[in-house]
Amino acid sequence: MKNKEKALAALLTCDTQREAAAMCGLTDRTLRLYLADPAFYAEYRRRKRQLVSEATKQLQASYQSAIKALRDIVESEESSEGARISAARCILEIGTKFTETNDVLTGMEELEQAAKRQKGN
Repeated sequence: MKNKEKALAALLTCDTQREAAAMCGLTDRTLRLYLADPAFYAEYRRRKRQLVSEATKQLQASYQSAIKALRDIVESEESSEGARISAARCILEIGTKFTETNDVLTGMEELEQAAKRQKGN
């Protein structure tokens, strides 16, 4: 089990499977065999989702300060016209993506609720 734990850690920190195998002292073949094991692969995916979730939370914590910095550039008379336009474009693009994502997530939640209600009938 020790090798599998090392393999999981390496897979989550290395750029390639080859690098991960080398890092934990396994062959590429052994690492592929581990990944072919449903239980190992499920644990790898769970840990990867956890890493992504934690990174997402860290990014989300920075949203307000990043948006404020962009707004400060847009509103500052000391900022060059190019900087102001670039910051404004960034705000608009990010705002659009956030709105679209929120709309999709809201729609998915509504569909899930409707499906649950329908199963209950």
